[in-house]
Amino acid sequence: MSETTPEVARKPINWLVVTLVASLAVNLLVAGAAAARWYVGAGPERYARLTQTQLIPRFFFRDLDRARRMELLGVLKTQDKQVREGRRAVKAQVTELADALETEPYDQARVTAAVEGFTAKSEALFMTGGEAALSVIDQLTPEERKMMAQHLRNREDRGRGKPDDDKKPDSP
Repeated sequence: MSETTPEVARKPINWLVVTLVASLAVNLLVAGAAAARWYVGAGPERYARLTQTQLIPRFFFRDLDRARRMELLGVLKTQDKQVREGRRAVKAQVTELADALETEPYDQARVTAAVEGFTAKSEALFMTGGEAALSVIDQLTPEERKMMAQHLRNREDRGRGKPDDDKKPDSP
């Protein structure tokens, strides 16, 4: 006698169940992201503009308490309009250089003027950033100045500004 296994009829896939499970997974992902954002906080408050405000390391602001950080960032943000205008002027000079490079026949004087304009606008932008950095530095307490000095050294030593956890051995 030979035994044969009876064929079981396969149920059709219930697409409603599949859709509901996928929807639940997406909702859990969104809820998890929202919970993580709430748990971690709104993110680091910082001032990210390409100017001499780069003299103030980002990790310096991280180490301040929130109230003090917001106070000092407020000082930087008072210069926002000038910085934004300076950046627009620099970008306009880059566009002018691109236009000058595409011109046929090549116009050396126009290219030179665009490069000189870029340099002048960049210098003005960095002066604005330097003034903003000084306005923050002038308001630092002696302890905050020491903390900033350490962050500046760490950034130079390690290239990132993170605290120097492991000391490098002195080379002979």
